[in-house]
Amino acid sequence: MKKPNWRLWLKDEKECKSWLDYYTKKKILRKRKDESKLYLKKTDHNLHLANWIMEKHKDEIPEMFGEEKFYDWTINMYYYAIYHSAMALVSKKNYSSKNHSATLCFLIYHFCHLQENIDEEDVELIVESLNKEDVETIGSSKEIREKASYDIHETFEYKLADDLRKQTIELINKIKLLIEK
Repeated sequence: MKKPNWRLWLKDEKECKSWLDYYTKKKILRKRKDESKLYLKKTDHNLHLANWIMEKHKDEIPEMFGEEKFYDWTINMYYYAIYHSAMALVSKKNYSSKNHSATLCFLIYHFCHLQENIDEEDVELIVESLNKEDVETIGSSKEIREKASYDIHETFEYKLADDLRKQTIELINKIKLLIEK
C-alpha cells in the first residue's frame, strides 16, 4: 500500500475509505468505549504547559538561557494538544486509534465524507465547527511537529509557535463544543 496522504483523503472519499478499512483490518482503529473526557483532560494538560512555556519566553527563559529558545518544544506540545483533541473525537464515536495517520483518516471519513450517518443538528454543528481547514490544521500541525522534532537545521521563531498556539486554541474549542453536544 502506498504512503498515507491526508490531503488526498480530503478530496477522494473512496481513497479515504480504503485506508480506513486498512487501518480497521490491521486493528490500528478499533472499537472501544468512549474516553473522550480523558483525552480532553490530556489536551488541556498539553495546552497549559505549552502556553506556560510561551509565557516564560518573555522574561525567565532569556534570563536563564540567554538566546536559547524552546519554541520547538511548544510546537510539539501544541501538536499533541491538537492530536489528543482529535483522539477525543475518535473516542466519542467509540473508537481508538494507534497512530496519527489512522486518526486523521477516521476524522476525515466520519466528519467530512460521512455526514449522512449523523443527525441534522450534528451535521450543522460539524459544518459550522469542524471544517476542512480544521482537518488541515491537524494534518499540517503534524508536519510542523515533525520538523520541530527531527530537523536539526530548522529554526523555530516565536511567530510560528504563536500562530500554532492560536490555531490550536481555536480548534480545541470547536472540538470541545462537538463533544459536549
